[in-house]
Amino acid sequence: MAGRSIDYKVLQEQAYDYIRERIMDGTFQYNIIYSESKTAVDIGISRTPVRDAIHRLFQEGLVDIIPNKGFTLHKMTGQDVMEIYEMRSAIEGFCAFKAAADKDSERVRKLLADMEASYLRMQQISKASGSPLEFAKEDEHFHTLLVESSENERFTESFHAIIYQVRKLAEYALGKEGRMEETLKEHRDILDAISAAHSKGAYAAILNHMSSPLRQNLESVYQAPRS
Repeated sequence: MAGRSIDYKVLQEQAYDYIRERIMDGTFQYNIIYSESKTAVDIGISRTPVRDAIHRLFQEGLVDIIPNKGFTLHKMTGQDVMEIYEMRSAIEGFCAFKAAADKDSERVRKLLADMEASYLRMQQISKASGSPLEFAKEDEHFHTLLVESSENERFTESFHAIIYQVRKLAEYALGKEGRMEETLKEHRDILDAISAAHSKGAYAAILNHMSSPLRQNLESVYQAPRS
């Protein structure tokens, strides 16, 4: 019985990973209803673990369940945008505050080096392709470094749970003229505050960075970004 339970958990995780990856990489698109049965066939497993994986993704705000039909990608609402903004401000603000307070530790020295390298890659993308999609991917990495450096597993888990929404919002905002340049300046402010061991300044820099694209994200979270 225990072995059967473990096997089912593996299948459920396999279904969850399969669907989530296709959401993250853009294979699954908005306004299309996807069949549980077909998805199960594509994965090569039964329908039940697929259904449970879909319910898990629904709880994470990635899909909407269409009774007797299947599931579709969840379109973010204004409330979704505000909740993500507030959640990120709280988590990343504290992470930046903590990093600045511990600036001379090996952990933060490595963090600053890694974030600086990410910042330089964003500069290169801005000057070369100017692609919102490429820039958003590196921007995501920049912020992931900050959160993971806190060594707070609950922060990291919460951040990764909303990473798809974070990416889509970034892609939309970065498609607006001048937003890449503003983002680079805001990232510079965050790095400089942490480097200067200015905890309150690092916290304020995060809040400013989070609030800057908020109006644009509230205008529309569905418009496809420029590639």
